[in-house]
Amino acid sequence: MSAKRDGRIVGLGILAGGESKKMCNIPYCATEYLHETGVRELDMVIEHNDFLLEASSEDEIRSAMINQWLKQVRRVCELSVPGTSRGEWLSDAINPIKYGMQRYDMTMKSHAMDLEEVRRVGGDPVTLLDGKTRSKIRRAKREYSALGELRIETASTVVQGLEWLDSLEMLHQKRWIAKGEPGCFSNPNFVRFHRMMIARNHGNGRAIVMRVNVGDAALGYLYGFTDKERFYLYQCGFDYEMVEKNSMPGLVCHVLAMQALADRGLKMYDFMAGCSGYKSALSNVEESMTWTIFRSHSVRFGLIERVNPILAKMRCHKKRLIMAFESIRTRSDLPTTSSNTVNQGI
Repeated sequence: MSAKRDGRIVGLGILAGGESKKMCNIPYCATEYLHETGVRELDMVIEHNDFLLEASSEDEIRSAMINQWLKQVRRVCELSVPGTSRGEWLSDAINPIKYGMQRYDMTMKSHAMDLEEVRRVGGDPVTLLDGKTRSKIRRAKREYSALGELRIETASTVVQGLEWLDSLEMLHQKRWIAKGEPGCFSNPNFVRFHRMMIARNHGNGRAIVMRVNVGDAALGYLYGFTDKERFYLYQCGFDYEMVEKNSMPGLVCHVLAMQALADRGLKMYDFMAGCSGYKSALSNVEESMTWTIFRSHSVRFGLIERVNPILAKMRCHKKRLIMAFESIRTRSDLPTTSSNTVNQGI
């Protein structure tokens, strides 16, 4: 979708129709997405989502584009706007009811550290944190410093950035596989996309890979993007086995990264959406991210909302039955007792 004024483009957005939602393998809803495909294997998690807009009149152009998108709906469907950092921008001058649509929002907290505040307190973000977190970080720093000097560096070339991303992947996957999860790097599309991002954006400073060292050994890696004096943390990988006591590699690495980026003049260290404890512990700014659905009026959606809980219970009962059957089968497959083996001549 494009918006033009006086013959020049002032707004752009990519709309994609994903796979139809199904119930009992029957399609019931076509969904269009802003900057996603709806195919899990292809999509990256998008945050701070928006149209690309001319800065002088963003609100006006955005509203016109959203209204045009709503206006063109001619069937039962959903329009999905994932991960907007200012959900209220979808409310201004937009009336979905006019187009036979309803709006549903899901808002998630996001956290950030104000790097300007870090500079105001002398460059050490630890002083801005609560007492418990400060103690954890200082104890961990003492443990690591006993092994060697703690320092942080930024990849200086594309090749180095890609090598460090490989090391980040190894540490990240090791951690998540140990938890019984596949880890995001198990998706080859994810890996290929981010290698491309580093290759294309390292030179302009928009893709950054950092390494935190303890002496000559790597404690951890952090990867993210910069835009408008803001750093967006995307992925990280840490060595949790370097020390046995007070192992807090994530807290230490994030604090050193904040210091380095504050020294470079950036204004915000953005952890982005999610309720992980380390994000709230290491931040002094609370924001939000909103996932919005515009859904057309239809009886079928009301039916789906009523049927879904029933199907969920049925799936739960089915799972329990399967587990019970497996348990019975396992018991029946146990080795026979010694008395039986004697009777069988074994």
